[in-house]
Amino acid sequence: MKILQIGSPKCGNFWLYKILQQILELSGNPSSSFIQQHPIQEMAKSWELNYPEQAQIDQINITDLQTVYRISSIFQMPIDDWPTYLSKTNHVWTHSPFCKNSGNVFELFDRKIYIIRDPRDMAISASKYYCSEYMLKYFPQEESNPERFLEKNFDKLLQEWVWHVWDHLRVSSKYNIHVAYFEGFLQDFQKELSLLLDYLGTSLTSSERLELEQAVSFSTLKRKNPKHLKKGASGYWKDQLTDYQISRAEVIAGPLLEYLKYSEETETINFRRDFPQEDFEDLKAEIIDSQQPLYN
Repeated sequence: MKILQIGSPKCGNFWLYKILQQILELSGNPSSSFIQQHPIQEMAKSWELNYPEQAQIDQINITDLQTVYRISSIFQMPIDDWPTYLSKTNHVWTHSPFCKNSGNVFELFDRKIYIIRDPRDMAISASKYYCSEYMLKYFPQEESNPERFLEKNFDKLLQEWVWHVWDHLRVSSKYNIHVAYFEGFLQDFQKELSLLLDYLGTSLTSSERLELEQAVSFSTLKRKNPKHLKKGASGYWKDQLTDYQISRAEVIAGPLLEYLKYSEETETINFRRDFPQEDFEDLKAEIIDSQQPLYN
């Protein structure tokens, strides 16, 4: 089974990666990795990366013209021979927005999982990440203060999230993409895990499921990846965003948040799980209409 995981940046992608790795291990299908077998590994040992495993994860960028495998921004090469690439890996990760070539890549994988996170928390997390020592070294930008970065880039971060999510949801039925929620794992890990296991066609015993939950708990992962993981929580945007930013988020992402049921005023959100293709032109129109004040 070949698995592709997809998600907008800072939406719980690393957590999903660790969950899927544990599922593969516990189900007797240990992960194989193309990049771990690549000659670049010897050189990568000396690189100052963001977390210990970064050089060992199969990450790809999908664009209209090509797909590349990469390690951070330090190393990338085009995938010219997909059969060879896929023969050496069974779990690949991409942040790429949907493009003309995405469908061609999706069809090469047996299972596709897309992870969603509340964009208001994502924006706070992203502002800290993009101002981190690692990001300023390899992805330099002029602002090093997370609060000022958030002020300058809040609209952009929310817009990127909206169209990344909208695009993947609208093709989720066509390409059999399973949608998982970061907050779903937080509020009821075993329920979200069950939905994922059902999609993968994999079963684990009760003890294996508990073992998995412990292995990927935030406290466990943070000890091993202190620079990459900051908070294992949700809803902190309510205390950290300004009133202006909260209202701005409603303008930019309100219709999509409501569609996904993030707008429910309850502690336990019953997230949307079905995504009929016919919903998405109307949803697009609602998003554009909501965003009109941005351009007036």
